[in-house]
Amino acid sequence: MKHETPTPAPTGRKSAGAVCVCITVCFLLCLFSAGLLMLFTPDRAQSESENRPLAQKPIFSLAALADGSYMRDFESYLTDQFPQRDGWVRLRALFATLTGAREQNGVYRTQSGFLLERQTAHDEAQQAEITAAIRDFLKKHGELKSGMILAPNASCLLKDEMPYGLTLPDQQKQLKDAHAQLKGVNLKWVSCLKRFEGADPHTLYYRTDHHWTTRAAFRAFLGLSEAWKLGAKEKDFTFYPVTNDFSGTLASTYGEHRLRDTVEVCIPKHTKGTYTVYYETQGKKTATLFDAEKLEQKNKYEVFLGGNFDKVIITSTADTERTLLVFKDSYANCLLPMLTPYFSKIVVIDPRYFTDSVSAVMDEMTFTHVLFLYNLNTFLEDHSLASALK
Repeated sequence: MKHETPTPAPTGRKSAGAVCVCITVCFLLCLFSAGLLMLFTPDRAQSESENRPLAQKPIFSLAALADGSYMRDFESYLTDQFPQRDGWVRLRALFATLTGAREQNGVYRTQSGFLLERQTAHDEAQQAEITAAIRDFLKKHGELKSGMILAPNASCLLKDEMPYGLTLPDQQKQLKDAHAQLKGVNLKWVSCLKRFEGADPHTLYYRTDHHWTTRAAFRAFLGLSEAWKLGAKEKDFTFYPVTNDFSGTLASTYGEHRLRDTVEVCIPKHTKGTYTVYYETQGKKTATLFDAEKLEQKNKYEVFLGGNFDKVIITSTADTERTLLVFKDSYANCLLPMLTPYFSKIVVIDPRYFTDSVSAVMDEMTFTHVLFLYNLNTFLEDHSLASALK
């Protein structure tokens, strides 16, 4: 009887090689498919979920190739325009949560579930440049009653909840340095840290967004009222929730879409007269500082003032000779309605978008007060305020 030699079983090495080949083929197919999708899918200008503009295809030039900027910009373009990017971001955030990671794209998740943005490093030279520009402006316009509200970010108050081992810039020191550099000029400094004492820090900032809440802004406003003797009282204002479905920019960046915040507006109970709001560049005039249409969109914080604009003029029929010039970032937007009963005119300038001359504004209108209102991160990062004041 003839016996057949049995076929040897595949070795472990051959099996592993076959698995590697399969993985490689699948990976290449995915890359090829993604390339085809990018080729036939129009580029997106804006990410609604992340609430930010997306990188566009860079223009090729030999100079840009030589200095490396073309490849950097092209890498950003590929990252931002990757097919189904929003889904991958959400999947990555879910994986990070399951594995215990608490940082995504520069956003940190605290033990209580708050999302916090990365803090700006203490650039002493840049801070000195900004404070010097403010000092020079106030010396030139010494007749103005001036105020400064420099708000810390949520990480300053929630630093004990940050991931273990994470080192953050000392915002209390940054605030003290700015205060010290602005001494010697006619400036009323409103300390947000003092105004926030006794409050639950979780009520002062949104869980999903980098902005402070209307409650926090109101505390700072009362401090400004005391400094300027405006006579504002807490009992004179009412808070109204306008949405419970706010998911901010930090949630979008982190990839967390389950958390929701409540947005409130603060309305004076006894509004003295009426006011009009004129968006100068846009040629738009309204009778309210709130844009209800924004509550139907992704970034519901834009209900305040409708977002950020270069120059907005608020004219009131309030019986007062006070007029106010405001230099600000988006933290000011929810505070502006609180000021309307106390000034007959408020001119709001956001230096990040303002390209005209501040000197021309000062020559055209007469002001009795000037306010600088920023969150600390923007104040330290943005050169536009110093440039506008020169």
